[in-house]
Amino acid sequence: MKKLAITIGLLAGATAAYSQGVINWSDYISGSFSITIWGPQAPGAAPINTLGNTSADLPAGPAAVGAGGYTGTPLSGTGYTVGLYVATTQAAVVTDVTSGTPIATDNFSAGSGGWDFSGGLPATVAGLPSGTAVFVELAAWSTAVGSPASYAAAVQDNDLHGNSLPSTGTTVLGGGGSPPAIPGTLSGIGLTDFAIGSVPEPSTIALGVIGASTFLMRLRRKQ
Repeated sequence: MKKLAITIGLLAGATAAYSQGVINWSDYISGSFSITIWGPQAPGAAPINTLGNTSADLPAGPAAVGAGGYTGTPLSGTGYTVGLYVATTQAAVVTDVTSGTPIATDNFSAGSGGWDFSGGLPATVAGLPSGTAVFVELAAWSTAVGSPASYAAAVQDNDLHGNSLPSTGTTVLGGGGSPPAIPGTLSGIGLTDFAIGSVPEPSTIALGVIGASTFLMRLRRKQ
């Protein structure tokens, strides 16, 4: 009886592990990048997560790059990391980005704001079975100082960081079944381009306010 119970337990564990959902989080679709992650828009600029998609993105959008639109350089190189956050609701995925850890990370490749040229980065989503519809959010940060392991850590260290808005649609996790279901992708679920940046620390802002106030007081006295 004990052997039977152990066998059943092992089979249950194997089934649970096998049924965990998988997502293909590459943004490399049909020969182009569907999501571009941009460098700072200006020195000391704050992160921007509402840049919108250009006509070259998937889904295509009306946003313009350059004159009349946004500027900057698409991120590239191993000094930056992109993280994938997945949850069953938009609110939950936003919370994960601000205070949790990504389910997967990867260094950027050298190139036009992309982190994968092979067309696939399958990642297992622990706790969610194949067939689950999920919302997705991306975040990126600099690892040049301290090598932060998450967006939240990068924010705390005031490293360059930024995040997309949560997807407006869902993708379905794959991985289960026989043959295994095809993993969902980031294509067509409403993720937008975004830019990294840094936010001045509160102490820096406070010093600036004090300095400006002192300057104005001196001007009034002189008048």
